[in-house]
This record gives sequence, C-alpha cells and structure tokens, in this order.
Amino acid sequence: MIYLIGGAPRVGKSLASNAIAEALHVVPISTDDVCGQFTDGMSEEERASRFPLPNFSGDPTENTLSPEDRVKLQVVSARSLEPEIDRIIADALSKQETLVLEGVHLLPDHVQALLEQHGADSIRPVFVGSEDAARIVDGIQKNTNPNNWLRESDPAVIRQVAEFAAAFSAWIRGEAESRSLTYVERTDDFEGDMKRFVDAYRDLEIKRSLR
Repeated sequence: MIYLIGGAPRVGKSLASNAIAEALHVVPISTDDVCGQFTDGMSEEERASRFPLPNFSGDPTENTLSPEDRVKLQVVSARSLEPEIDRIIADALSKQETLVLEGVHLLPDHVQALLEQHGADSIRPVFVGSEDAARIVDGIQKNTNPNNWLRESDPAVIRQVAEFAAAFSAWIRGEAESRSLTYVERTDDFEGDMKRFVDAYRDLEIKRSLR
C-alpha cells in the first residue's frame, strides 16, 4: 500500500507521515530528500531550469518573489520530480512494500493519475494545508524541534514563509477538491487534526494501528 501526504510546507505533513509510518513500522520518505538525491550531479543550469524555486534568504529584503509567484515555481519543481516519484511508487508496488511518502512535490493532478494507473486499492492520498498565515507563524514559533531552523529567523522572513505556505495551501485545496481528493485544513487542535488524518484512511488497517 502507498500512503501519500501532500501539501504546503510548515503545515504538519511530516508529523502526520511520522505517525502513520510509526504505526505501520516503516520509515517515511520525504520528497525533499528524493529531490536532493535526484538533483545531485545536475549542473547549476539544469537545476535552475527544472527546480527554479529559490530558498528563502535570511534577509527579508532579498525575498522579492510574491507568494503567488513562488507557488508557480513550486509547481514547476514538482513537475520535474514526478518521473522519480513514479519510479519510487512503481518499485514499491512491484515489491509489495508499504510506502509512506510525503512532501510539497505531490500535486493533486499527479496523484489522480497515479490512482488511475495503480488503482484506489493501492494508493491512499491525503493533502494537508493551512490558509491561515498567522496560524502558520504561530506554529513555527512554537515548534521547538531542533530541526526547526526557521524558528530563530527574522520575524519578517517567518511571515514570508507563512504567506507562501498559505497561498500554496489554497492552491492545493482547490486542485484537490476539484478531483474529489481528501484535503485536511490544519487547526489549533493538533490531536484533532491527527484524528482527522486517521479518519481519512478509515477503511484501512492503519486506523486500527493508530487507535
């Protein structure tokens, strides 16, 4: 079975995928890691062409792209990674392995194509997001995980990241809902949100595992 968790950055995808993967006794995979391996060895020109979304600078004045422009570039990057995502999923299915894959590179139309190709009995997707930039900012500031490098950043940069995440969430929600794919909007109720993720997989063995 393939479990896919797509959506914007900084909205809880990793937390959800970790919970699901722990229940299934597998190691989750992030598309960020897949992307890093996929682009290793690419020339700067090829990387800039196929994965054009720049990282946020620590100087807010250098982050001149609008949230909407960042969304467009994120989509370009996701499209470039789709063949590698396809390969990973096909390989897992051929070996009858359980795979939990999460990341910003999972787009609703691509997921719909995967469902049509492999069947709903093999692919279980959920998208997560938050269209509330203030809630995203609050989550970043409260996240004490050592890997949360953004927590100590300039508040203006945190706000810029949050506005991008909110804009991408709105885009993902529209794309997911137009294809009748499950979209979960994050709230301030973390435990309730995790329950809703489980409910999204209500007909699967994972619900029993997470009780």
